[in-house]
Amino acid sequence: MTDMQQYDAIIVVTARDYERVKNQYHRLAADLPVRRIFFVGNEEVGRLVEASGLDGKVGFIHENDILSFDAVHAVMTRALEGILQGRELPRGITGWYYQQFLKMQYARLCEDAYYLAWDGDTIPCGPFSMFHEKTGLPYLDVKGEYHEEYFVTLARLLPGMRKCIEKSFISEHMLIRCDLMKELIGEIEAGSDLPGTAFWEKIIHAIDAHDLQSNSFSEFETYGTYVALRHPAAYRLRSWHSFRYGGVFFDLHTISDTDYEWLGRDFFAISFEKGDSVREDQGNLFDNKEYQKKLSARQMLEIAQEEFKEGSYIEVW
Repeated sequence: MTDMQQYDAIIVVTARDYERVKNQYHRLAADLPVRRIFFVGNEEVGRLVEASGLDGKVGFIHENDILSFDAVHAVMTRALEGILQGRELPRGITGWYYQQFLKMQYARLCEDAYYLAWDGDTIPCGPFSMFHEKTGLPYLDVKGEYHEEYFVTLARLLPGMRKCIEKSFISEHMLIRCDLMKELIGEIEAGSDLPGTAFWEKIIHAIDAHDLQSNSFSEFETYGTYVALRHPAAYRLRSWHSFRYGGVFFDLHTISDTDYEWLGRDFFAISFEKGDSVREDQGNLFDNKEYQKKLSARQMLEIAQEEFKEGSYIEVW
């Protein structure tokens, strides 16, 4: 790695999700192209990291050392008081936004040029680089999602910002350049049309109260769009193929090294989303060694996707 490519990864995670995926976390330490990996969460996450047995490459940062959860929760509660009618706001509603604000705020603490934000339910299928081999430019990885409400919020935060590429910047990870994230945060905070002083306050107030409960902001879509419009030469776009519904076809406790090797020929990573599980009729398909000899992971997924219900995420090549 060059000096510019010396960077760390942060993984914002709850204790429950850490417990759920922890038997795969040795693969993060082996394959993420970073100097160190820091799990970000509460005290319980810290205890789990300490007990993990992972080597010195893995550490812990308390979430409140980046941004106070209570401060965000208080602003969210006030924004929703008309809907709550005196009821207590569930922590999970704040948590969806809070974990994104942590990934943005970290730019103000990071001493490197870059940091990698990585989703805790996603495991690399093998080694990869976040920099183009010939030009040295960092990658902004793109996939095929689209959620209109993310761009409605973005346009309220930064008038004139709009969707500018066909694909999406939501790809379970993002290599963030600190100076550009700080520039984005500063531009949001400089806006006078929304209440609050901190960027996260303005984001909360940019969303209609009824929409706050339906996850109406994306830090990755916001940063990617900002960079694409303001600094188009700063990154190189790359199509990122990852196995989004990994937990539907692979059991976290039985997926093997040979499964990862087979998946890695077509996918950078595999995700095990909360709530996904292997149904009886879907077992012994993707992890069937005879099928793996005859079909690639891409071919298998393309066949499986023909049966996906309307509205499901579809991986497109």
